[in-house]
Amino acid sequence: MEGIQKLKCSSCGTTFMSETGMAKCPSCLEKESQGAGNMGGCGCGHQH
Repeated sequence: MEGIQKLKCSSCGTTFMSETGMAKCPSCLEKESQGAGNMGGCGCGHQH
């Protein structure tokens, strides 16, 4: 772990703090893990 980084979500563009270096914000990851990808996007309302 390199500590907390300020990143921009590759999915919705939201700036967020990440401890893992993941390119997606927690809300997008949570939606994906719930299988919401086939329901029209992430929690930020973007279509994929």
